[in-house]
Amino acid sequence: MALPDPLTLTSSQEAFTHHPLPAIRQLSHQLHHHLDTNRAQLRSLVGASYRDLLGTAERIVEMDVQIRAVEGELGGIGRRCQGGVVGRMGKNLAGLRVGVVEEEGRRRGMAGTKVLEGCLRAAGRGMRRGGDGDALEVGKLVVLGRVLCKSLVEGVEAPAVVHEFGRRLAGLRRKLLGFVERSIRTLAGDRTALVRTLCAYALVTSSSAKDVLRHFLQVRAEEIESQAETATESGVLQVLELYRKTLGDARALFPRMFAESLSRLGKSPLLQDAQVRALTELNLDVYGVWIAADVQGFTPWVRHEALLASGVNEGLAAWSKHVQGCVLGAVTAYLASETDVDAVLSARKKVLSRYLALLGGGNDAGQSQATGELRSVFLARLSTFAVDCAQGGRAALEGATVDVGKAVTAQERDIWQLASRDFDISHGALQLRQAVLQRRHGRDGPIQPVCERLDAWVERWNAFWEVLQRMRSTKWDDDLDVEFDDLDDGDMLLDALVKEDPEELCSTLRQATTDTIREMYEYLQKAFDAGGDAAMLVRLLREVHRRQGLLAERMGTMGSDGGTAKALFPALHRKLAENIVTGTLKQHTRRQKKQADVPVSLWDGSPLLPVQPSPATFRLLTLLQRTMAEMGSDLWTSEAVDALKATLEEKLPGILADSPSEGGELEATTNGHGDEPDESEAAESSPVVNGETRGGDLGRRQRVQLLFDALYLQRILRRLQAAESAERQPRWVAELAETAELDTASMERLAKSANEYWKRTYLLFALLAPHAS
Repeated sequence: MALPDPLTLTSSQEAFTHHPLPAIRQLSHQLHHHLDTNRAQLRSLVGASYRDLLGTAERIVEMDVQIRAVEGELGGIGRRCQGGVVGRMGKNLAGLRVGVVEEEGRRRGMAGTKVLEGCLRAAGRGMRRGGDGDALEVGKLVVLGRVLCKSLVEGVEAPAVVHEFGRRLAGLRRKLLGFVERSIRTLAGDRTALVRTLCAYALVTSSSAKDVLRHFLQVRAEEIESQAETATESGVLQVLELYRKTLGDARALFPRMFAESLSRLGKSPLLQDAQVRALTELNLDVYGVWIAADVQGFTPWVRHEALLASGVNEGLAAWSKHVQGCVLGAVTAYLASETDVDAVLSARKKVLSRYLALLGGGNDAGQSQATGELRSVFLARLSTFAVDCAQGGRAALEGATVDVGKAVTAQERDIWQLASRDFDISHGALQLRQAVLQRRHGRDGPIQPVCERLDAWVERWNAFWEVLQRMRSTKWDDDLDVEFDDLDDGDMLLDALVKEDPEELCSTLRQATTDTIREMYEYLQKAFDAGGDAAMLVRLLREVHRRQGLLAERMGTMGSDGGTAKALFPALHRKLAENIVTGTLKQHTRRQKKQADVPVSLWDGSPLLPVQPSPATFRLLTLLQRTMAEMGSDLWTSEAVDALKATLEEKLPGILADSPSEGGELEATTNGHGDEPDESEAAESSPVVNGETRGGDLGRRQRVQLLFDALYLQRILRRLQAAESAERQPRWVAELAETAELDTASMERLAKSANEYWKRTYLLFALLAPHAS
């Protein structure tokens, strides 16, 4: 059943009477719940009223305190409204105002001094950082310090330390300008740092953009001049790099970039600059409010004179002309100290490549002409190398060890003497082969060092010639940052570098070599005229002539001895032949013994005729052969042997004329040995020639033997240029044939016997045999 509302019950009996026990329990719970709810509502109502009462009480207490304070103030005002009191108060107020002004001035001076000291300290720290310092920051501090120092000095009582700070500020300004100059000189750093440095210079010196550009170029020019004094390849390349960097920096910074950076400095007061306010040394958050108003509002003044691009180009053109002279002087000084042609060619390629890159990047007026002048400097130095290389031959020939009057003994020239020397054959017989060839060709004694110097000269000449050929194949485009097609007259310039310059150097080398060869021949001619040793001069002339042929073949020219060389060889051969023949004949004359009889026992045929020369003639040929061998077999070329034969042929009639004549004291000889047979033996052994007896035909037999000797010598002395007249007998041979009184058959047999004997014996006289076979 539904429970009734507890509030409708009038008594407890009614609840127990009409409702069961569970319902009564529920009614009890509802009643307790209603009681709790009512109790809470009553408690809240009573608490709110209590708080209102407490607030009202507090307001009453406060009003009482205020009323008493007002009453006290009104009582004090009343007391102070008296005349004497009011007068004293006015006097005290005036004194208070004066103290406040003095205190404010003292505080402003102290704050300015502290900020000035902070500027010096911060600027000094920036200077001590060296290359990492910010020049513009230091420049702002210097300008701020100057303004503060001026404001403090113009104050009522400037502290004494301000003057010391002023002197330090002047020194700091000089340091800053030095730092700016060093920063401009260096190639390190980017252009942003460089433009800030230039702005610092403009800020400190109050310079215009044109003045800053002039100072920038002047400092770079001084640095280039300093670098140009170093006469090295790296110094020249450093000069060109500084030249290139300056042109690039000037075109990039001026006029726009620098003008924009400079204009930003004058847009706000210096103390409001973020970079300045960020410096902790200044303590602007503490001292900033006490700084004088004129200092707080100071804005840097910059000159905004317009600098046009045309003005920049004009300045660069004038500056470049000066720098080009410095570059040319540096290259000239370097080349004057360089002696290696390969190093000069390497520098030529590097320097001209850098310079052509500048030409392509700038197109400044006069750079094309400067490039030609620079190329001419290298060409002049290489031409000097060419002349020096060619003139080395004259120096090799005129060495101090060359003595044209010194002869080499036969023992020194004997090739068999090499058997007593030790050669290292562990790697082959090259040393032995070279020694044999040197002896065989007479390159020993005083000739050997001359040959070595001549070989060294030819080797240097060939090396220089190879260098000139490499110049033609140099690839310039590989090392250039610009194409030749982008340059004005680029094709002509490339043609000059790879064709004209090498060709001019080759022409110089050819002419210098020709002049040197001519001077060498003239030197030998003078030595010959001065009576020098003919054998040594022949060897020297032969070595020079051989190397002339090698050089002429290398240069692609025919090569010409000139009149001197063509006449010198025959003259030397004639002198050599005269020396040999004269010396041989002197020895032959001293050794010759007149023979009383002819060795007819050795004659053959019918009638008896000689079949071998007389011992005296054989000794003469043997002595001549030995003398020629001692002089050196390398000397006896075809021309030299012909000259010797011609000389001997001229003197041969005199030699034969010195033979024993009829009617002299006779001495029988057999095989060249002097025996004295008795008269009967002599009579028995005396042959009968053409019906004449011994007593009557002794002179005739001598003439027959003499005729055989003459025919034999004539066969030996046959020369190449006289081959066409070999069949014709000389006049003195014909005269001997007439005196011998031989018929034609005997004459022919005698000539045949002489020829046959020569065929059997010519190997004994091999030096005389080149054209006698």
